[in-house]
Amino acid sequence: MAQEGHAVALLTGDLTVEQRLAVLDRFRSGQEKVLITTNVLSRGIDVEQVTIVVNFDLPVDANGKADCETYLHRIGRTGRFGKRGIAINLIDSPESMAVCETIEKHFNKKIKYLNAEDSDEIEKIGS
Repeated sequence: MAQEGHAVALLTGDLTVEQRLAVLDRFRSGQEKVLITTNVLSRGIDVEQVTIVVNFDLPVDANGKADCETYLHRIGRTGRFGKRGIAINLIDSPESMAVCETIEKHFNKKIKYLNAEDSDEIEKIGS
């Protein structure tokens, strides 16, 4: 993404606390518009500018079962402060679809399927 000109920050558990804070400060100030992170930020970040969360991999526990609590905290990073937000889950296998279905059942909330090949459907996101 950075090679294509996007202002991107990376935050992982491998960074020191000071480095994490510096990354968050740059993101909050708008120096970086995209923040790519691991579960290290699934809790405890309140940044008003977060409008979209993309789950490249759905959270699972050590046994490969859906980790619904972590999922809730991940998607809870968006739509805060009375604003709307979007969470997008990338599903690439029958196993990740099963995790998604377990999350749906756990929260009794339908997760809308979006066909990535349908540009009209993608343009409607958030409207």
